[in-house]
Amino acid sequence: MVPPFSLLTEAWIPVLRANGKPDMIRPAALTDDIDGNPVVAPAWGRADFDAATREFWIGLLAVACGTRADEDEWPAWFAAPPTPAALDEAFAPLARAFVLDGDGPRFGQDAEEIAGETVPVSQLLIEAPGANTVKRNLDHFVRRGGVETLSRAGAAMALFTLQTYAPSGGAGHRVSVRGGGPLTTLLIPGAEDRTAPVPLWRSLWLAVPYRADGPPVPERVFPWLVPTRVSDKGRTTTESDVDPLQAFWGMPRRIRLVVEANPEGRPCDLTGRVDPLVVRHYRTRPHGTSYAGFTHPLSPHYQTKADEPWLPLHGQPGRIGYRHWVGLVVGDDGDKTARKPSASVHDGLKRLLNHDDFAARLGTRLIAAGYDMDNMKARDFVESEMPLHLVGEAEFRPYDDTVRRMVRGAFEAEFILRVSLKQALAIEKGGLLDLGRGRFWERTEAAFGRTLAELAEALPGAGLEGDTPHVPTLDRWRGHLREAATAVFRELVPVEDLTDLRQSVAAERVKAEIGLDWAMRGYGKLGQNLFKALGLPPPEAKPKGAKTKDAKSESKKAKGGRG
Repeated sequence: MVPPFSLLTEAWIPVLRANGKPDMIRPAALTDDIDGNPVVAPAWGRADFDAATREFWIGLLAVACGTRADEDEWPAWFAAPPTPAALDEAFAPLARAFVLDGDGPRFGQDAEEIAGETVPVSQLLIEAPGANTVKRNLDHFVRRGGVETLSRAGAAMALFTLQTYAPSGGAGHRVSVRGGGPLTTLLIPGAEDRTAPVPLWRSLWLAVPYRADGPPVPERVFPWLVPTRVSDKGRTTTESDVDPLQAFWGMPRRIRLVVEANPEGRPCDLTGRVDPLVVRHYRTRPHGTSYAGFTHPLSPHYQTKADEPWLPLHGQPGRIGYRHWVGLVVGDDGDKTARKPSASVHDGLKRLLNHDDFAARLGTRLIAAGYDMDNMKARDFVESEMPLHLVGEAEFRPYDDTVRRMVRGAFEAEFILRVSLKQALAIEKGGLLDLGRGRFWERTEAAFGRTLAELAEALPGAGLEGDTPHVPTLDRWRGHLREAATAVFRELVPVEDLTDLRQSVAAERVKAEIGLDWAMRGYGKLGQNLFKALGLPPPEAKPKGAKTKDAKSESKKAKGGRG
């Protein structure tokens, strides 16, 4: 007889170690060989599973070890992690909540046996076409049939990923605690050797929230240990109804996996592992738990009005980049929408700023991940990183003010570029404007990271206090913005053969480029807005007639190409 599958004692999580080799470990082995060949990342081969695995570990540590994440004890485990044996001991009291099959409570599944028709296990995958889509033969882009058999390990992670990120699933099939496709943000601290990978433990422990009121009651944290709080009559579940840590373990979908024997030794379609018991189907029922009002520790939030609740941000099309700094890294009380970073980022910054590990601060990165959902349809899974290069607590306010100005200046520079493209191409909207915008942010991304690193190294000796920006950094950054805007403009506005264009069209293109250059130097209303955003002093008065002379010169050059 095959024993029940315990997610705490089985080696079921695929990971990558520092030497580049894969491994399969139980959760407590996260800190195994941490000084020699540490675990550095989950390795399912799917970005959504990897992201969900990080959340699984953080949630597990929050429940089992959150009381140790205070100001006094957290630094000790960050510097010298607990042994796998110590983590095993900490996880042991939660054992009955982490059994996937068997006769007792089942991890992530409804407490009741669910009768009725079965659903193919592929429907656990968020990107899979829905049952109605398959029935109507409309699954043209994400085809059916790719996943038919899952090992218990693969089924456990597919189930947890769905419950954690669940989109709308039709009438009565609830979304996750944070709604469909929530955005998750975490900090990755730096390493003393900048070329060495960072142990996964440090990123996860950095995000674990402190639990001040003692160990939680498992029945209030893990919804599958008690009868489901069904929502067929409109009942919602808030943080006052259960333990707030249920945010990590929400169960919006009522699901029971159908576990069956695997006599033919069919490998798992996701992991390739052969399990004596597999999952090919599951049963489901509508009206699972309907969550409301949770502030999830791993998601940034926004608020449209001061008296309204904070709502979690969701994944959006495109790459997460430094233009999202305000709202993901630091808060912002905007005119229309207030934004605040996730508690994991806010508290993690505070922990790192107070920590004496300079390398951990200087190499810090932010990772943002989440599904880009169009209601029930998964368009993409977005995962991006951006450098933060943190400084010490004494320099953080000048650092923060400088970086905010850098981001505001970049938005002004992008606007100048768009205005110039509109003038040169005689268009109001469309693909070329969007292309120019995308190229501008891509071209300045690497320069942003380098500039942050230079700023972090310069500030300790700069003697700045309070919200005083580092002007030399801002001036250099303006140069990067000018260079990128000019390069993108010249790529999208060809002037090498102006003789083939009407004179008026050629003149507008030349005029637009000159206007772009002058604005990026701080002249005119657009240039004034740029310098104001950057916090730079206005430039010297423009010499009288300089623009006209430059325009004539540029026109002459344009007749024979730019040269």
